[in-house]
Amino acid sequence: MGGAHVSFMAEEALEHCDYVCRGEADLTFTDLVACIERDELPWAVPGVSFKTAEGVVHNPRPDWVDINQVPFPDFSLLSSLKMSTYPVMTSRGCPFDCTFCSVTSMFGRKYRYRETESILEELQQYKGKQVFFIDDNFAANPRHTKELLKEMIARKTLPSWWCAQVRTDAARDDELLALMRDSNCGTVFVGMESVNPQTLKTYNKKQGVADIEYCIKRFHEYGIMLHGMFVFGSDDDTAETIDDTLEFALRNRIDSVQFMILTPLPGSRTFKELEEQGRILTRDWNLYDAHHVVFQPRLMSAYELQVKSMEAFKKFYSFPNIFGNLFLTGIRSAAFRALGFWMIRKWLRDNRWFYIYLNSLSAPVQTLGWKSRISKSIETFQLRKLKYFATEKLIHIEISQQEETFVLNLKGYLNDFSLGETFKTLYNNVPGMYQNFLINIEEVSFASEKVLIRFIEKLNNLAQRARQVEIKTALSRESISVVLKKYDLKLPSFNIN
Repeated sequence: MGGAHVSFMAEEALEHCDYVCRGEADLTFTDLVACIERDELPWAVPGVSFKTAEGVVHNPRPDWVDINQVPFPDFSLLSSLKMSTYPVMTSRGCPFDCTFCSVTSMFGRKYRYRETESILEELQQYKGKQVFFIDDNFAANPRHTKELLKEMIARKTLPSWWCAQVRTDAARDDELLALMRDSNCGTVFVGMESVNPQTLKTYNKKQGVADIEYCIKRFHEYGIMLHGMFVFGSDDDTAETIDDTLEFALRNRIDSVQFMILTPLPGSRTFKELEEQGRILTRDWNLYDAHHVVFQPRLMSAYELQVKSMEAFKKFYSFPNIFGNLFLTGIRSAAFRALGFWMIRKWLRDNRWFYIYLNSLSAPVQTLGWKSRISKSIETFQLRKLKYFATEKLIHIEISQQEETFVLNLKGYLNDFSLGETFKTLYNNVPGMYQNFLINIEEVSFASEKVLIRFIEKLNNLAQRARQVEIKTALSRESISVVLKKYDLKLPSFNIN
């Protein structure tokens, strides 16, 4: 494994893989592969972590890599990959040090840029196509950026449209703005972060609200769209901050926005501080996507931060707002907003469970109350069972909670009816589906193989909505596999103990 996350959580990653490449591994990965081919441990390969009988080894990693020695990717090797936009890197590192960002921990504050000739050679294959310059700050060195853009124009090595990430200070360079426009820059992604001045200071952003407003105005004057990226949830943010940000985005006619939720990324100062303060709610990395609240805010509940952030998204990407910038920056702006309209509503449908999960964390009284509701539900369920199956074994359900895991003990007889009632009881009484489940069926008999198949299918559905599902059973995985093979079904996506 490689990348930012495992660079800072190497020992955790080694529970799932044999080797971790920490930091920039462009020039050392092939050395690791060579060691594996020779069946040797990579003792001398910089930045590699691995396990031995004596413990975990972390080879020292280089502070930075000379990116002019790194070959650019050949996407023609991925013939089946349909790409609408091609990524091109022109620099690495960032001279700034925002508190929530892990870039400087991963790549360092030493800003390095590729030679212009090398970039032009890579761009030659993308003439007439769309390009995303994936640098963390494309204009961190304005002199080098302008040199590249001038050569792109002079040699006609131009994408049909390109975009890049920049800071607000790029808007103060008229020559740079003109070159960006003339070289077919269509959109800039700008880290605006907040309209709360105190939050900007907390984030160590080194910019003010006036800088953000000026940036929007200047890029629009050159016909370049802006994608504004904001981060909600600092210790100085309230619900009103989110409302103010939405009003600011609409008033200044930002073309598209990303209202991100502060996320304690490993390697960032924010992660270290929130961990020390005991405010991290979960280490389920699936949720660390800047759209799920994974920590306890200071001036809001986690639930309120989640709801307000998504409400702001939905209001910005409302149907009446889709064509708001049509006569300012063109049809592409409307297309992006239409896409946002569809995406946020799909996200809200797919993540209803997360609201229930957060609400259970924010409301301790509710969390305690579900136990009595379970008892009542099971009692009603058993009475209903007597009515239908006077001569058959009843299914007995016990639901308990052990730390972060919900335990279901099932005893008795499962047929079509009792199977449906079992899962209905589960869904009705567990506060939110995104949980760990242990389901004990050691004392369960199945009416038929088809009931067993339906039980497995329901467990697979549950596994899609749960963090982890484990089954404790007297049946072996092999015997279950025989039944699955008989009915031409795949192995289940849950764990079998």
